[in-house]
Amino acid sequence: MRSLPLILALVLALFASACGSGESESVASALLDDPNRPTSFQDLEIESPIAELLGFDFGDNDDMEQEFANMQREAEEVIAACMIDQGFDYSPQIMDQGFFVGGPFAGSDGLAYYSDEWVAKYGFGVSTQRFPQSQVGSDLIGFDDSAMPEFDEGPQDPNQAYLESLTEGERQAYEEALWGTPPDFSNMDPDDMDSMVFEPEGCQGEAFEQVYNEGPGGGMEFFEAFGDQLEAMEERAEADPRVVEYRADVAACVSDKGFVWTGEEDPWEYFEPKLSGIGNDMMMADPFADADVNPEEMSDRELEEFFAELNTLSDEDRAKLAAVQAEEIELATIVVGCGGGELNEQYFLGEIRLEYENEFMAQNADALAEFSN
Repeated sequence: MRSLPLILALVLALFASACGSGESESVASALLDDPNRPTSFQDLEIESPIAELLGFDFGDNDDMEQEFANMQREAEEVIAACMIDQGFDYSPQIMDQGFFVGGPFAGSDGLAYYSDEWVAKYGFGVSTQRFPQSQVGSDLIGFDDSAMPEFDEGPQDPNQAYLESLTEGERQAYEEALWGTPPDFSNMDPDDMDSMVFEPEGCQGEAFEQVYNEGPGGGMEFFEAFGDQLEAMEERAEADPRVVEYRADVAACVSDKGFVWTGEEDPWEYFEPKLSGIGNDMMMADPFADADVNPEEMSDRELEEFFAELNTLSDEDRAKLAAVQAEEIELATIVVGCGGGELNEQYFLGEIRLEYENEFMAQNADALAEFSN
């Protein structure tokens, strides 16, 4: 009969052997040990046969920025021709800079988006990017507003001067030609408004139809033809056992460190309510009405002081914001250290989604041929 100490020794040896094997290493831990894991979104390469079919390279930010800039320029040219045909002057509105970026919140600090240094400073980019840096001061984190245009730089719309020369009736006709007839909300059931589908009209609608609906890879026609299949493909990828295991590993690791984590939507759902009531809502419809003042009766100095006060955080708000930012940065650092976070997840899902995309391409090869560039 074997002695108890010998049996315990054998069990401990087997346990140690299992812990040292690759099979016991969590998926998230293996991801962190992957030498090819990108250290920022700038290093993330996304292979997507669907994006390639549509003429986009989601892994090349410069290419995407140029592609969208070209589409915006083409749309403005269509709008200009359409407006001129209807008897109006119209100067295309061409943006000086592209608007597509692979990672938001690129500031003057030069930190690559979602690098360890970026996460240590900005967390997930929720509370740390809620207010401009000029508003929160040097001891809190905000988004870089140093390059934003000042209000006194004049109108950015090249058609503003022309619009101001029109009578009220002419301006209404101009706007209907540009945007179409606005919907009548007066008799609409509020429940129906949630289900409304945006359908551009007027010259903008014509541009949308020509440039975006009939754009690269068939534009919107592609998604009308394959939208249901693409949605089902995404659902299958999200439910893939490898994805489920990876997310469970990250959640367990974060839980061990005293936090709760269930997915990439957590930061916004968790931190946004904590930011409610901090500072003034810069998106409010009419700050002058809320303050019961008439801007037409205010001097330039009074207007400047009004906006300065509007943009000032109280000491109480600053204290609240500091606490939220500290908590966010701590949680983000833990999540990334556990193999989670937006960058790690996108890298991990890349190969899995590629499998499902290749399957989609093979199953729909004949139907997709007409959408090839």
